[in-house]
Amino acid sequence: MFSIMLRGLAVGMIETVPGISGSTVAMILGLYERLIYSFSVLTTKKRKEVIPFLLTFGAGMVIGFGISVTIIYYLLSTYRVPTMMFFAGIIVGFLPYLWKEAEQRANHRLTTKHFGIIALFLLIIFAFQALGGTTTMDPANLSGTDYLFFVTSGFIASTALVLPGISGALILTILGVYETAISSLAEMNLPVILTLGAGGCLGVLFTSKLIRYMLIHYSSETYAAMIGLVTGSIFVIFTSIPWSFDITMLVTSFFTFTAGAFIVRTISNLKTSHAH
Repeated sequence: MFSIMLRGLAVGMIETVPGISGSTVAMILGLYERLIYSFSVLTTKKRKEVIPFLLTFGAGMVIGFGISVTIIYYLLSTYRVPTMMFFAGIIVGFLPYLWKEAEQRANHRLTTKHFGIIALFLLIIFAFQALGGTTTMDPANLSGTDYLFFVTSGFIASTALVLPGISGALILTILGVYETAISSLAEMNLPVILTLGAGGCLGVLFTSKLIRYMLIHYSSETYAAMIGLVTGSIFVIFTSIPWSFDITMLVTSFFTFTAGAFIVRTISNLKTSHAH
């Protein structure tokens, strides 16, 4: 059980970083199939057999979350631009892996239908941003509508636990609430934490079977949608960066971007090696 907790800690730390998927790390650590099965039977009579595993894994994830959130909050507060560029590098480095997976599931050739799905989800991201998706919320002054949006965001982000390749942090970035979520976790803003958490729990209970169905019956289309979302998230990050012509900042950002791309390519290669 201690081994499961340690692996949960690793997945928890990864899930706080936009672009690196906790599900991909779970695959590398040999837990992905067990997680998918456990989530899918939570609403059935078999839930008693998976609860000990999920509680142990979940405890590790919570610890990992806490450690990683503290680090990321400090970095975003102190070195915002290089940190955001690190996230952008991770996402850019991840796209080739995602594209390759989509091609494999589409019999090694993406069709007009797939490109249409990619374009559609890109347009959705652009439209969301045009409607104010990148507006930073003030965790100390939130309305009822904001809390409803947090529930919805947590619900949508929870699908990342069963979608191979996409992270919950990335979905929160796309929705424009990632930094609010990180600051709320670091400062123990319980109303925001509980609201996001409630949405996440509901999402795990009600979307795991749907995601499994989509991956089984519409696998290549699901991956095409993910490519559109992930590509759009690069636009979300770049529009949230306060750019300036500080040479030191630009050079540092270039190196953090490169480091992010290198790290995620290494993880993707590890996942590929593990699969074989």
